[in-house]
Amino acid sequence: MTAPGPHVPRSAPRTNPRSTAAETGTILWALLPLLTCGLGAPIAFGVALAKRRSPLTLLGLIVYSALSLVWFLLAGTFGAEAPLWADLVAYTALLIVTVGATMHLFMIRPLVWTPQREPSVPVARMSGHEVIDRARELRRQARAMAEADPMLAKRLGIGRPDLPRQFDDGGLIDLNHAPLHVLTSLPGVTEAGARQILDRVERLGPFESLGEVLLAIEISPTFEHHLHEYVVFIP
Repeated sequence: MTAPGPHVPRSAPRTNPRSTAAETGTILWALLPLLTCGLGAPIAFGVALAKRRSPLTLLGLIVYSALSLVWFLLAGTFGAEAPLWADLVAYTALLIVTVGATMHLFMIRPLVWTPQREPSVPVARMSGHEVIDRARELRRQARAMAEADPMLAKRLGIGRPDLPRQFDDGGLIDLNHAPLHVLTSLPGVTEAGARQILDRVERLGPFESLGEVLLAIEISPTFEHHLHEYVVFIP
């Protein structure tokens, strides 16, 4: 049993400077019409349209650009001696371009500056039969590897689910090297039978076939098929 390690207190989450700078940048972008007395509204909506193509964003760009043009035309035409109707139209346009556009930009800010997620690709799930067939194929490959190169099989941990490893052997168990609790996980192998296996290997050396096991150990022959499927003999 592994003793628990020392307790390490969790540190406070650190603020990412890049994310903070980006957040500040998007706020300044939304404030651009207010900071420039309406001059920056078309620019801000142009950026929004480039980031997120939307009919409503395009409509906002057209409307605020037109209102900015109206403001400039009236201010440049009449100057300080503008009639009442011209002042009313000009200042209404200026109010909409500064305050209205700023509020509009803050409303669409999360949509414009949120990163677009790539569409998830559906992954086909294997059925129960496919899982069984895959595990059987993995056991066949691992068993062939163990027969061809026993030392490599030991390094990969084939047949040793009790060891840390990354190689998938499909659930094989090495009858010559697996510990007691692993042997008892085999179908038909009791604790007494597992101890007999360990004792036999210690006294006479490793088994070479399942036939030797069935002759030497008290295991019911009805489990022979299951043992043949999951057992490997690595010298």
